[in-house]
Amino acid sequence: MRHGIPGAMAVVAVAAALAAGCGSSSSSLASETPSQILAAAVSATKGATSYEISSTGSFGSGVTGFDLKVVGTSISGTYVLSGSTVDLVDVAGNIYIKAPASFYTGEGATSGEAALLAPEWVEIPASSSYASDFSSLSNFTDISSQLTPSGTVTSNGTGTVNGQAVVILKDTSGDTLAIATSGPAYPVQTKETGSTAGTFNFSTWNSVPAITAPPNPLTLPSS
Repeated sequence: MRHGIPGAMAVVAVAAALAAGCGSSSSSLASETPSQILAAAVSATKGATSYEISSTGSFGSGVTGFDLKVVGTSISGTYVLSGSTVDLVDVAGNIYIKAPASFYTGEGATSGEAALLAPEWVEIPASSSYASDFSSLSNFTDISSQLTPSGTVTSNGTGTVNGQAVVILKDTSGDTLAIATSGPAYPVQTKETGSTAGTFNFSTWNSVPAITAPPNPLTLPSS
């Protein structure tokens, strides 16, 4: 399956992937059918309270990478847009970004405006018209609901990814997902093919600290 991740203040949408499924909590996972592994994946991820996802790839709209931590419905991390690394926080639908001057000039700001904004956290309230540009962030806050494969899911063998033993599923589009075979059956890595090809790494399950809004941000108008 595929899901979106937003980028800039205006319109930056990135296609990320969560291809097939996850598994159960032991090495016997590899002997289960793909549909059983997928069902176990949904169960495992529903119980997770936090995680981290990072990737580099070719996502379109100038975005070439991201590293996001998720706790409940809150998100914090960074993404890279046209060479600029942007800090991002999403708390209760309010978006906060902190970016270099090059980011703001790329979005149409004057050099003077960019110089004023660059050192600051900028808040994009949920009521702002700009907030819709980040709406697809919500796809990252409920992994289990994203575990819908493209076509038929089949086994793609076993292996080791990021030091973890995994079982691998593959869907009709060619996307694959490596699932840990020890401990809870969480995703370890997914690889997406096509126009938004990339490798996505999952980690820090249930270990991310609480996410809070940055202090004293500048606030964009609601429209």
